[in-house]
Amino acid sequence: MDYPCITFQQRPEQDTIRFCLFEAPVKDILEWSSVPRLSHDKKDGVQRQKSDFRVKGIAKFLSQEARNTIPTALVIAFSKDSYNLKIDPAGQQLIVLNADKKDEVFVIDGQHRLYGIHAFNPNARAPVVGILDASNDEKAFQFIVINNKAAKVAPDHIRALTFAYSNHELEPRLRTAKLSLSKNVLFVQIANEAEDSPFKGQVSLPSVEDGQRWVNASAIESSIAYIHAKKIAGLDDDETVASFFLAIWKAIKETWPDLFAAESRLLTKVGMITMTRYIVDAIDLMAGLLEDIDLSNEEDVILSTKRVLKMQTPDFWKSDWTVAVSDSKVVRDTIFEALRRVQQNIKQGANWFDDVPLILVPSQG
Repeated sequence: MDYPCITFQQRPEQDTIRFCLFEAPVKDILEWSSVPRLSHDKKDGVQRQKSDFRVKGIAKFLSQEARNTIPTALVIAFSKDSYNLKIDPAGQQLIVLNADKKDEVFVIDGQHRLYGIHAFNPNARAPVVGILDASNDEKAFQFIVINNKAAKVAPDHIRALTFAYSNHELEPRLRTAKLSLSKNVLFVQIANEAEDSPFKGQVSLPSVEDGQRWVNASAIESSIAYIHAKKIAGLDDDETVASFFLAIWKAIKETWPDLFAAESRLLTKVGMITMTRYIVDAIDLMAGLLEDIDLSNEEDVILSTKRVLKMQTPDFWKSDWTVAVSDSKVVRDTIFEALRRVQQNIKQGANWFDDVPLILVPSQG
């Protein structure tokens, strides 16, 4: 496979790194490149583990709006002898690549863009910045610099762009990229608008019908803040944290659909915050003990959450309680300790409500 390209040196000195600029279909790129990941048994890898949430997020971004594109180039390192440069009859320089050499061609930056664009359309094209004749040290250096020096656009700059251009067109497009003028509004909007959200069209927002506003918006913000504070491996940006949160609640809704209704204690602010904390703590502990659980993978999060729910019962949320439902630290801690006690009771084969002070009159289903 060959592609028209431009080669250059950024620095004028001799014997410095050469770059090669070109574009190619993402299906081609996956054929002649590899994404070596740094792990305990692969010391020459540079990439972190692939995040299922990020890949799906990029594919969704591209599919949501026909004008959405990703102009940011993939950074790919080419070892010596992994490529050839030639001139075609028209005088155009070409880079020639072969799938047999893919183990010597490493994706340094943009693995999730690559997989996400491919999931959207394998024939879609992506720009590439190639680092030619790169050593392992050069690959590692570029990975560290690129991933630690990248600067996010300041909120004030985004706000200025919004004022300068058509807000009614720009704001919806920003939301498809999971951007917004308000970080708090971002998460609530995703929960209420995403097609795969368990809370779609049910969040307490002015745009939602009165009879459908079952889910407390601030509970979503507080729950995601708790997940951020946990610093769970693989959940290193807003998008993956939001997707992780939605995966947990998707599992809860699939297991306890009857609790997703008006006046449900589970969907109150204190209910959602406490249940999120309980599930997150439990599956984070499970992932730390079991190698086959990856909390950056949606399926693993859903299955792990459902395992935790086997030690709980929806009757807990339907029963009469000894305390009024209110969002205070005392009530949150009381509910959390009650959930732990219910777990112990079910595991031991006792009545789920035994020695649970919170329960006044237990529901029997």
